[in-house]
Amino acid sequence: MTDAVVRELRDRIVRGALAPGARIDINEIAAELGVSQTPVREAILQLEGLGMVRRQPYRGTVVMGIDPNRLEEVTALRIDLEGRATALGVPRLSDVDLARMRELHAALESQSPLGAAASAGGEVDASDRFNRINREFHGVIYAAADSPSLVRLIGVLQDEADLIRLRVDMQKPTAHEFHAKILAAAERRDARAACEATRRHLLESFFAIRGEAIVPEGGILADVLRELGMETTR
Repeated sequence: MTDAVVRELRDRIVRGALAPGARIDINEIAAELGVSQTPVREAILQLEGLGMVRRQPYRGTVVMGIDPNRLEEVTALRIDLEGRATALGVPRLSDVDLARMRELHAALESQSPLGAAASAGGEVDASDRFNRINREFHGVIYAAADSPSLVRLIGVLQDEADLIRLRVDMQKPTAHEFHAKILAAAERRDARAACEATRRHLLESFFAIRGEAIVPEGGILADVLRELGMETTR
């Protein structure tokens, strides 16, 4: 029950239904979801651990806003972990997996990834749909890696990345280009090429959100890119 409440509240936060600063009333959520207060309290503790909410004196639990400084750290960790998951998963993909990836890629082609903090509700919904399909596309490969702990860590980071994307105007989306490269590499069972395309995809998303194609020196992202032999500029 707690897991179900976590998923529901996390989904509302990611979609923007619960905006930064919004107060989460335990009694109201429990009544709305038809559960006792206990799983709601436990769910809030988990969400606090993820940095999505914070319990404040005299205010109760409120939704946290986006910390721009977290973008660099989240990107660095995702480049490392999602690259590893791709390298592990691609050689293990089945024909059924590849067929599903083709379906998802076609669905992504029909979706617009544009979404922003000031977007109208319909555009935010479109961005939410894009994020969900995008995650499933990559998730097919990650699941094939057969490493539940790795997949769980990636999921936590993706949640935070989705929160950022839903509140940032992505003027120059690059997802379609990289999804095509990842799919083509997966069909060839070329784990290295798929890994490189995945990592570059994440870096280009970082550039798009920042609005400039350069990685700040001295931070974790610059260190990770150097270790992986990747350029810190476009």
